[in-house]
Order: sequence, then structure tokens, then C-alpha cells
Amino acid sequence: MERRDFIKNSLCLSCMGLIVSGCNSFLSDNSNLKNDKFYYKSKQDLPKTVRLEACSLCQLNCPACTVRKLEKQMPKDWLGYLKFKDFKKFVDENDFIKEIELSNNGEIFLNPELDEIIKYAYEKGVSLTAGNGVNLNTVSETTLENLVKYKFKYMKVSIDGATPETYKIYRVGGDFNNVIDNIKKINYFKKKYNSEYPHLFWQFILFGHNEHEIELAKKKAKELGMKIEFKRNMSEEYSPVKNKELVEKQTGLKIYKDKSKLIKDTLVKQKLIACYTLFHAPQIDWNGNFLGCCKIYNGSFDKNVFKNGFLDVLNSQNVIYAKHMLTDLTVMPSKNLPCSKCSRYKSLKKEKLTLLV
Repeated sequence: MERRDFIKNSLCLSCMGLIVSGCNSFLSDNSNLKNDKFYYKSKQDLPKTVRLEACSLCQLNCPACTVRKLEKQMPKDWLGYLKFKDFKKFVDENDFIKEIELSNNGEIFLNPELDEIIKYAYEKGVSLTAGNGVNLNTVSETTLENLVKYKFKYMKVSIDGATPETYKIYRVGGDFNNVIDNIKKINYFKKKYNSEYPHLFWQFILFGHNEHEIELAKKKAKELGMKIEFKRNMSEEYSPVKNKELVEKQTGLKIYKDKSKLIKDTLVKQKLIACYTLFHAPQIDWNGNFLGCCKIYNGSFDKNVFKNGFLDVLNSQNVIYAKHMLTDLTVMPSKNLPCSKCSRYKSLKKEKLTLLV
């Protein structure tokens, strides 16, 4: 359906007052839902990649961690881990899925049922990844072997420093030497099984207190057979980069003094990956609650994938309406949807940009 036709069919003059207040007639009208461009006719049309958090718990206390800041205001059952029975049911019901990203806000290796999950995914031909990052401090040797044995595809290990002294400044409660030893064990099993998996990445968040170890981190990553990826510090208050020019030269990343300028530039370049995941790799919480993207922590779409089914959730009014909000600025935001409260969506509106999907 063309944009103008969608608006024409979805809105009526009699409900304009409601629209202004944040409610849209589309949310209470099922008549055109099955003809909508974002409506999936069958399971086979659904995204082949999903994000399903294995564990939202974490044993570290990183100073700028958003989850730590939110913990006090969230309900007690907010944090937890993915149960194997739920994972198995989800995979069995959606056998078209080819890849599942397990990491999001917590540490996947704190999930006591992770070994079962890894093994079952392998048996079902589903690739597992941890691209959002793991800290790799607390993990058994059995699990390290299973990562290799069952061909876990890749993972990024968050190591924000190249020495124990620097690492522990941000990764409070973590042990640099323990992390490196675990990486060496993985490499041992990769050699034992003659396997390239998992591909390992050294993920280094740039701070003022660790920028002097960039070159050393590059060297150590190479010694461990890891590719290194540098990430910007998204916290404006905590340990900002000091030598901006040198850091940019050593990492190839542009360092922004103003976070709003960073957001604007990434918007202009259409690289707002978090929003794209709603369309191409939707985020599901450990308990099945549909979050949509990795930037939404608690405000779900009032749908649960384990209970309602993946197809029904993606075809629900709220999810479809959110997609129209992100791709068409003329669609009014609904106060009931988590996207409406998100800073990224607000930035899209401010810069008069829409996602190209």
C-alpha cells in the first residue's frame, strides 16, 4: 500500500482529536491489517535472524552501564535467563530461523542452561552469535569446549584495556587475566577440533583512561588470533577521550565531543541499526516479551513470543504501527508504543528522516 493510501485508509476526520492526543484509528481497526505492506502472510516470510537474549544478569558493575542504573526502578522479575524449554519451543515452532543473537544487556555465560541451548541450536542448524558482547569472566571449561564443538558462530569479548590495571577501571569486578586465559582455552579447543569457530573479536570501548593502550591492545589481539573493534563511549559524562586526534588516527573512528552530533551524523548516514532490527532482526527478551530492538529495556509491545507465537506478534497492530512510525513521518506517534519514547525515534523526527527498509 502506498503511503498516501495508507494514511487515507487509516485516518478519518471524526477521530482527528484522538490522533492529536497520540491515539490513531489504525490501532483499533483490523480491517486493513492483512493488506498492510508490513503484514506477513506466512512464517516463511518472517526474518531469518532474531535477537533472543540468553541472560540479562551480569556479575560486573561497569560505571556507565544503563542496566545497572535502571535496576532500582524496575520490578524484581525484570532480570533473568532464557530457559532451554522456551528456546527449544521457539526453535521448533520457527524452523525457518537461521541465526540467533544471544547477547543483549547481560552476560550469556551466567545462563545455567546455555550448554543445552548451544547443543540444540547446532542440531537444528541454527547459528548462534554474541555480537553485542560478552565479558567472558565466568564460564566453565565445558562451555568453552561446547562453543567450539557445536560451532558457535562468533562473539565479541568486551576488553576495555590491555592490562589488568586499566581493564578493571571500567569492568569493575572483572579479571583481565582470567578473560585472556578463557580466550586461550577457546583457541586450544579450536586447534583440537580443527575448527575456525567461534570467530573471536576484541571489543574495546574508548575511554580517556584506556586510550594510551590502543596500540598494545591491537598487538595482544593479533597474538590471540582476534580481530579488534573499537567502539565509541556513548556516555558524555564518564571518562571521555582526551587526545581526540590521536585516538582517531589509531582507530579510524571519528570521536564526537557532543553526543547529539554523533546521533545526528549516524541518522544522516542511515546507520541507526537499532531501529532496523525491528524489521530485520527483532529483539526478544529472555522471558519471551517482544522488545523490538535492543535499546528498549522494559517497555514491550505487550506481546510475548513464547505465548502468542512469533508470527502473531509481528502481525500485531502495535508492531505494524511502529514500523509505519519509523518509515513515515506523517504517521503520528502513539503514546502506547515504546518507540514513541525512544531518543532515536525523537531524533528521526527532529531531523525529518525516515528509515529506508
